[in-house]
Amino acid sequence: MKNDETFSYYAESFLDHYVGGERGLSENTSISYDYTLGQLTEYMFEQLNNRNKKVTMADFTADNVVGFLDSLEEEGLSISTRNQRLAVIKSFCKYIRFKSPRHLHAIDQILDIPRKKGNVPAIQYLTANQLERLLAKPNSKNSYGFKDLLLLTVMSDTGARVSEILNIKISDIRLDKPATIQVHGKGNKDRYVTLSSKTVDLLSLYFDKEGLRSPVFSGRNLFLNRSGKPFTRAGIAYVLQKYTTMLHDEDPSSFPKKLTPHCLRHTKAMLMLEAGQNLIYIRDTLGHEHIKKLCEFQEEIIK
Repeated sequence: MKNDETFSYYAESFLDHYVGGERGLSENTSISYDYTLGQLTEYMFEQLNNRNKKVTMADFTADNVVGFLDSLEEEGLSISTRNQRLAVIKSFCKYIRFKSPRHLHAIDQILDIPRKKGNVPAIQYLTANQLERLLAKPNSKNSYGFKDLLLLTVMSDTGARVSEILNIKISDIRLDKPATIQVHGKGNKDRYVTLSSKTVDLLSLYFDKEGLRSPVFSGRNLFLNRSGKPFTRAGIAYVLQKYTTMLHDEDPSSFPKKLTPHCLRHTKAMLMLEAGQNLIYIRDTLGHEHIKKLCEFQEEIIK
């Protein structure tokens, strides 16, 4: 069998030369593409009657793609995740159209697969009072509680994405007026976010406690876990959920049972909108490419 008949040949070419090369997509996006195509390959392999056979482009059909997407939902994944996986597959298909026109018919059938519609969830965000209660929960008198408070404060004050929070270095922080954090956003676009006086006070205290004002620490990640290693997505989610659970258990009617880190980004947007700040300024602060999402937030406030 020729290499260019196998699915893996095109998948590797797409990931190595297109996603990582021509498009220059972020590391997180590349990982998402790699993971999706790996899942799809495994699914198609499971459909083969002959387990000694390799997955070929002949197996890359609309029926198999729909079967793969349905299997994700059967495993409990959301419709939004299903649609995200489909978007990756369609991006791969557009690459194949130019790379191998002989597969054009099958590719066009896959490109015709529609996104699945589902109930659009309400935007999850905290009120000003709920956010105040959340930030009051960590015990800042001990070092671990203080670091948790710092993490939640920086996240809620900047509205930064989790990936952006994970990448903040000591050198990205300016504590002198005007105090800012340089955030490294999606598409390698950097932006400067103004910090509140409360965040500046916490960061100053942290820098003094940890001795971080020396230039030798400029390249160190701001947030480290208890093992002294850079925080992970799971670590941030754990910290937020720990205090969310405490507050919910105290009064289930006044605090959500579960929160995702992205909720703090939504909260920042909502609080800025409620304060009457300009949509363009909010867009630039949060690093949105368009204001469409912010308009949805505005509609949520009006409801």
